Amino acid sequence: MDARELLDRALTCAGVVLLVLFLSPSAGAAPPRTVVSFTVDDGTASQSTGARILSEHRMRGTFYVVSGSIGQPGYLGMDDLRRMAAAGHEIGGHTVNHPDLGTAGPDELRREICQDRANLTGWGFRVTSFAYPFGTADRSAQRAAQDCGYNSARITGSIRTARGCDNCPSAEVIPPPNPMAVRGTGMVDPSWTLDELKQLVRDAEADGGGWVPLVLHQTCDFCGSLSISPRVLDQFASWLATREANGTVVRTVDQVVGGESGPLVRPPAPEPRAGLVNASLEEPGPRGWTTSGSGRISPKWTLVPDARSGRWAQRLDLAGEVSGDAKLLQRMDMGEVAPLAHENNTYTLNTWYKSTAPTQFAVYYRDQSGFWRYWITSPFFAPANGWTAATWTTPAAPPGTTGISFGLALSAPGSLTTDDYGLREHPQVRHERLCDRLPWTPMLRWLC
Repeated sequence: MDARELLDRALTCAGVVLLVLFLSPSAGAAPPRTVVSFTVDDGTASQSTGARILSEHRMRGTFYVVSGSIGQPGYLGMDDLRRMAAAGHEIGGHTVNHPDLGTAGPDELRREICQDRANLTGWGFRVTSFAYPFGTADRSAQRAAQDCGYNSARITGSIRTARGCDNCPSAEVIPPPNPMAVRGTGMVDPSWTLDELKQLVRDAEADGGGWVPLVLHQTCDFCGSLSISPRVLDQFASWLATREANGTVVRTVDQVVGGESGPLVRPPAPEPRAGLVNASLEEPGPRGWTTSGSGRISPKWTLVPDARSGRWAQRLDLAGEVSGDAKLLQRMDMGEVAPLAHENNTYTLNTWYKSTAPTQFAVYYRDQSGFWRYWITSPFFAPANGWTAATWTTPAAPPGTTGISFGLALSAPGSLTTDDYGLREHPQVRHERLCDRLPWTPMLRWLC
């Protein structure tokens, strides 16, 4: 190469350098980089609408689903999840049964979180991100999420918004200082305006960038206290697409945090126990029990000092039009409270009651994935003015049964007071045939 060619190349390189400097921002700094993540909790059916809207804007969200609810009325089905994942949306964990993790012991935490991740992974999803039910997590819950193999776990109400958290930062740090407590916004509800959502992003941009995980639930109009209008979501996504010039992008949680998918962790097995937790309802709460209802009802629950034994009993009152039922059940968890049960065994249920209307046992079972399913109801028991025993033995438990929960249900206007619950398991007895004890020969086998 002669001297003239060397000079030409030098001038060309110098021109490229000058052009790059001319096109670069002043002060040599890139625009602040802000990342917005659409994080969507619970796996309700309307979230397929939210996923579609994001896809139309070439954006992807992180959908934290409750695996025990998938396929149930009002929730996403398996086909919905697979379509969302195929479109590039992330599927994350949100426990099997959506409990308040602050009330669970260390083993129960791991059963809810690890089994949920195993369920989702078994369905074919890459599961690296988790969100705590109700948005809070103490050290025990954070440790459980980490031990179950998650790369991140999100909390709520820890980014400054127009609705509060004035002392909070405008954005999470990238990478987050505590991946097991990734800060997210408060829970978006129908009163949040488009301008408020925009301002969240502008505040993060003005403060130098960072990560803004938005906490959403349902995507629909007038469908719940934690929803966003499809129109508002569409307008916000459309506006976000224009912010790329400001260095603002939309990413899933997995894209922000990164890391390989950790191995699955087997949750600890529940410990067998004798009897029901707080069977006489004397401990506050009452501990170990939950109220449940379905249909159009307005139940009133009261602990009353009108007990068959001890001091307290639980009273249920239903008034007005009743379409559905209400009942007190053992907490339907992964084994900390709910009694263990086994397939093919039968169970004798009993409690004492007073009622102004007919009542019957409603029974649920837990399967091997930790999902709770309705099982059966008993025949009705007649109204009773004084304390009366209600006793009934179930048929054989369904295949795969691992737990049981039951309670007396009220499905008509009136009152029902219950106390002193009990449960007795009847293991299946295999009746051995004479032929099973005989030495095997072709002739004997033919005779049998």
